[in-house]
Amino acid sequence: MSRGKYKPKLPRGINDIPPSRFKYYLWLLKLFEENCRKYGFKMMEPATIEFFETLSLKSGPDIAKEIYEFIDKAGRRIGLRFDLTVGLTRFVASNPQLPKPIRLAAFSVQWRYDEPQFGRYRSFYAWDIEIYGGNEVYSTIEVITFINDFLKKTGLENFNIHISDRRFLEKIIREFSPRGDILGIMRVLDKWGKIPKEEVISLIYKNGGENAENMVDTIFGSKDPIELIDKYSAKVLKKVYSILVDELELKNIKIDPSIVRGLDYYNGLVFEVKVKDVAEVGSIVGGGTYKRLTELMGMNLDAVGAAGGIERLLLALEKQNKIDLEDKLPKIIVIPISEEYITHAIKVANQVREITDASVISPITKKTLKSWLKYISKEDFDYAIFIGEKEVNKNILTVKDLKKREEREIPYDKNVLASIFK
Repeated sequence: MSRGKYKPKLPRGINDIPPSRFKYYLWLLKLFEENCRKYGFKMMEPATIEFFETLSLKSGPDIAKEIYEFIDKAGRRIGLRFDLTVGLTRFVASNPQLPKPIRLAAFSVQWRYDEPQFGRYRSFYAWDIEIYGGNEVYSTIEVITFINDFLKKTGLENFNIHISDRRFLEKIIREFSPRGDILGIMRVLDKWGKIPKEEVISLIYKNGGENAENMVDTIFGSKDPIELIDKYSAKVLKKVYSILVDELELKNIKIDPSIVRGLDYYNGLVFEVKVKDVAEVGSIVGGGTYKRLTELMGMNLDAVGAAGGIERLLLALEKQNKIDLEDKLPKIIVIPISEEYITHAIKVANQVREITDASVISPITKKTLKSWLKYISKEDFDYAIFIGEKEVNKNILTVKDLKKREEREIPYDKNVLASIFK
């Protein structure tokens, strides 16, 4: 009995990014690199594999549920990175000689073993920026203006940057539930909008909370957030808001006490970016100020960072019909009439590449002319250059404009080629 052929497949939550979609990732990478250069962030690639002890510093041992971890051949407990912040922070801790403040950035893939969801797979790309050793207020303003500029460069519209302060929220919680589990209640409040109000209230009580309904109404029902931050003396938050809105004249900044950021290591200002007409995508950027992670790595440094998922940003842009990456450069294929002219065709293709920015396909397989014509009918080429006996002997090229269906002979000359395929 013969064995059947193996049918390759991917693990659940892992997907390929085909060329037709990956070009958008590269486009966003280019915009991100430009913005990093503009703001002085130095890009790097943090290690993809860390010791589990390093990864768990950020959120404690419970993070093991989300980490792809394993025991390596040396018996060490290892894990794939689940974000970019840990690696960047470890790099800073490992290089104490770096002058402060430090601005680092990354754009890469990461892995999380959690339930796949809309806009999030178990392996996904994200961008990340971090400032180490700066003032909390001014570093946060710098990060938020970076985010605003970057998203505007993509063409995204109708997005707001929601800002809050963990210390501000803690004051409200303590007023209503002085004996409650503060972090537990914060995790519950972070679920606002994802689960019904009644369930939020029930979970607050389960975390030792009191006066849950009044607490929720105060946090989520306030019509005047400025009055609320004055009442609870959230001076740092008010200063950041004032500079962003009054001095820098950003119109899309919203004080939002509901912004919690679920990870425990945030200790001050927090923020998220939400797109008004793409609510189903969720937050496309999140970040805040933290010190716990830097302290656990032996540093006395304040840090502010932000990160955003690439797929969620693309989904938002697609919803707004903002993606238009039609390649304006010509796509050219060089076709030998028969096998004996393949070498000459490769030479022509290389010369066209040297003198233009066009995408040029040279022959890397043996095909009949009929097969080549069938091939180009299925691909989106702009021009075909034909090479045969006549072209070689006369030192000419036969060029066909595949869009206009026009064909002509031209001298085999670099200047002529450059003028046609510019």
